[in-house]
Amino acid sequence: MIYTASQFHLQYIAKYQLIVKANYIHDVIYVVDAEGNLLVYMKYESNSPTEEALKLLSLPFQHVYVSIPHSNLTFIPNDLYDMEDTENYQEFMDNPMRPAENVSLTYLQTQAYFQYDVLLEQRWKSIFPDAKFVPEFKLNLEQARPHIPLQGEVLGLVFNETAVDLFLFINGQFKFYNTFEIKTEEDLNYYVLNLFQVFGLQAKISKAVYSSLNNENPLINRLSNFAKHIVELKASQPLLVSDEEVAGLAKDYITELPTCAL
Repeated sequence: MIYTASQFHLQYIAKYQLIVKANYIHDVIYVVDAEGNLLVYMKYESNSPTEEALKLLSLPFQHVYVSIPHSNLTFIPNDLYDMEDTENYQEFMDNPMRPAENVSLTYLQTQAYFQYDVLLEQRWKSIFPDAKFVPEFKLNLEQARPHIPLQGEVLGLVFNETAVDLFLFINGQFKFYNTFEIKTEEDLNYYVLNLFQVFGLQAKISKAVYSSLNNENPLINRLSNFAKHIVELKASQPLLVSDEEVAGLAKDYITELPTCAL
């Protein structure tokens, strides 16, 4: 899908924000101006970008934010974290010789070590050397934060093409985060129920938050089997659009990637 607003002007490229969510199946691109208007939206197959996409990516954007998949994600509570143990954390990575990334999740009082998908990272850095990369798990946890009470259980489900990121909070405490490949509804059912069993949870917990599912997706009905209340993660400040036919694009929480990068 390609959408371009009439107020998109090449002479203002340096002032625009380019937001990218990429994997090996699709790339999704947003261009946003300083007033929060959605100027461009593109979604295309990663291995065969459209001519329009190639032209857009060749432009000299100064503010670029990229979210790509992560691997070997390891969380370390602040009270156990020691900078001198970096080499030990490195051993958990697929490629111990390649430096791991470190992100501090202040509100969780936790440090996260991980590696980006090396090919995707190289691809986007070659296009935008000065881009700011934000790991998907950080964005997901930040967006779920307002929906996590001090009492009760909250299951997070973020769907990414053929995989799902599952995370769990119990009584406001961060308990679990991992990524699983899913092909069917039964795959999702297996991973969620196994998570419930590990943490001794009942068949229906207090709340489930989710993203990246359209209203027609049958997985939405499956979510009602897991939780009493279902909440879709959306942008806290939706973008402005001049065309009502694409209003739904403005509500995607990926558009808040720049805020998460700070």
